[in-house]
Amino acid sequence: MSTRPAATPLTRPPHPPLAPRVAPMLAAGAAEAFAILDRARDLRAEGREVIALSIGQPEDPPPAAAIEAARAALAAGRTGYAPLLGEPALRAAIAAARGVSPDEVAVLPGAQAALAAVLHLVCGEGDEVLSPDPHYATYAGTAAAAGARLVAVPMAPPGFALDVGRLAAAVTPRTRAVLVNTPANPTGRAIDAEGFAALADLCSGHDLWLVSDEVYGALTFGGPHVSALRHGPRERTIVLDSLSKSHAMTGFRIGWAIAPAALMPAFEEWSAAAIFGVPPFVQDAALAALALPEDALGPYRAGFARRARLAAALLGNLPGCTLAPPDGGMFAFLRVGGDDIAFARALLEETGVCTLPGSAFGSAGSGHLRLSLTAEDARLAEGLRRVAGFVARRSARG
Repeated sequence: MSTRPAATPLTRPPHPPLAPRVAPMLAAGAAEAFAILDRARDLRAEGREVIALSIGQPEDPPPAAAIEAARAALAAGRTGYAPLLGEPALRAAIAAARGVSPDEVAVLPGAQAALAAVLHLVCGEGDEVLSPDPHYATYAGTAAAAGARLVAVPMAPPGFALDVGRLAAAVTPRTRAVLVNTPANPTGRAIDAEGFAALADLCSGHDLWLVSDEVYGALTFGGPHVSALRHGPRERTIVLDSLSKSHAMTGFRIGWAIAPAALMPAFEEWSAAAIFGVPPFVQDAALAALALPEDALGPYRAGFARRARLAAALLGNLPGCTLAPPDGGMFAFLRVGGDDIAFARALLEETGVCTLPGSAFGSAGSGHLRLSLTAEDARLAEGLRRVAGFVARRSARG
């Protein structure tokens, strides 16, 4: 009989180790805040009515011309590979609309892919990207995917207006870019010409890129959109845009980056490595959408301004709450105080209204709710009245 000790079983993970940047990506996901969407889905499955004031998904359909162009392109066999930087006709149409040269345009699958491309191209491992806080929920994860770190710089409530001085104080030797969003998600704040002039001085003085996410630029309420293309430091400015919000074409996944022409070879290589171009039939749909006259999109775009006024009317005087009227975009940002995640969960359970906790958009968003203005007017009004009633009841209970 053998007296050898029993072999110790090997203790290995079920898979090889993941890259070090995966952990920061997961940490940036704000899973606790977004878990409310799963709960809303469960309530619907149980037969509960849920009014979704959570996701920036336009309820309006895409333009009929875009759908027909996609259908015609599919029928014509436009299903093969496309040029890595986009079809020449589409690049020319985007350039004409934004007053730039076609060789400054890279067509990508939405502004999210455009942001991923940009951060991979301008950042190295361990570099930093400054962004005002609150900020769009994917910014931190996208920076982490590129090996960089998003440095969220809190702006001052209640309006969260851009404070370039705060950004300047956060610059370090590892800073490579400043990432802004105008009008901003979730706050609705827009950057004016003076703000971009200050950003230009900051970026030029510290040799930084200015990355301006302008996907809500067509949805401004108080005047024309102010773009970094006109007011930023031109040779160090990259503007992101798409048709997702301006034309209600979220599922088409079509967007672009406008950048100095010298960067286009790098964008082309990134496209080859990551996506290998955008489907031609999608680009044909985008070309048809861009050809539409402004008045064809007027009612759709005006709806967001109208619903923002409705939100201000119904929520502007709630006890213990503050609503700074947005300058544009698809959202209202309501200060409710305290634990915003617990507040949003209780609101959903009691009233059936699903919102997103402000802490999903950075630490400065804590104590706020983001309310989407995408629902049709009557349902939005009903949802806002339920929010108002919930706040009143909580206030009465002390």
